[in-house]
Amino acid sequence: MASVGATSGRTPQEPGPGEAPTSLPSLAPVPGFGEGEEEEEEEPAEIHLCVLWNSGHLGIAYYDTGDSTIHFMPDAPDHESLKLLQRVLDEINPLSVVTSAKQDENMTRFLGKLVSQDHRAPKRPEIVFLPSVDFGLEISKQRLLSGNYSFIPDSMTATEKILFLSSIIPFDCLLTVRALGGLLKFLGRRRIGVELEDYNVSVPILGFKKFVLTHLVSIDQDTYSVLQIFKSESHPSVYKVASGLKEGLSLFGILNRCRCKWGEKLLRTWTWHRCCIDCWVTSRMCL
Repeated sequence: MASVGATSGRTPQEPGPGEAPTSLPSLAPVPGFGEGEEEEEEEPAEIHLCVLWNSGHLGIAYYDTGDSTIHFMPDAPDHESLKLLQRVLDEINPLSVVTSAKQDENMTRFLGKLVSQDHRAPKRPEIVFLPSVDFGLEISKQRLLSGNYSFIPDSMTATEKILFLSSIIPFDCLLTVRALGGLLKFLGRRRIGVELEDYNVSVPILGFKKFVLTHLVSIDQDTYSVLQIFKSESHPSVYKVASGLKEGLSLFGILNRCRCKWGEKLLRTWTWHRCCIDCWVTSRMCL
């Protein structure tokens, strides 16, 4: 009994003479165990775009389920081929495109080409047409001001809420306001993200953000006025032009040497779409 105690006096972790060191099996976590379940629970973000085009101007607003935020782009001029809208689609890749059932012929032709593109078949967006009454200006304003937003405290009065939203949303951009109103109508009808919740649970909206395309410079109206890029003046004879305005002393008026209205319209569109890529600026100067 004494000899047994002498030979086993070392701890089990210490190797004996001539024995190879042994170690207990490590309880390392299985790679990917538990992480796959979390990844499966996370659904990919969806983007739902609402767009209106009228009289050469574009109004865009979209909802991103990833951050539950509505993004909008102030009214911007676009060519009849809707190149700016195509850039927006290529950048945000929306799941659905919402627009008015009463549309311009150019927009109808553009949406028809968008649906018929075979190379975009896996990512082809769903085209949703809503009645034109859902895009009315007054009803869109009312829908924006009466919305239930989680970032606005309940203690805020109606007047304070109007002032707060007016500091975020450009209500002077009529197409953008109509696009925002149509987007809210679409979200309330489809109940994006809250399909399984009670009907009194609204779609979460955590904020409004201004959307700017990549490689484009955003300038507000006040900066335009200070820099005098465009300057409208009253025409001496209001019967000569429909709006009663003419271009005054401005940067656009100095640079404008176009011989036709089409060239002047294209130059005005380029001036609105401020690009920060040298090669694009150079290509414009070479025309």
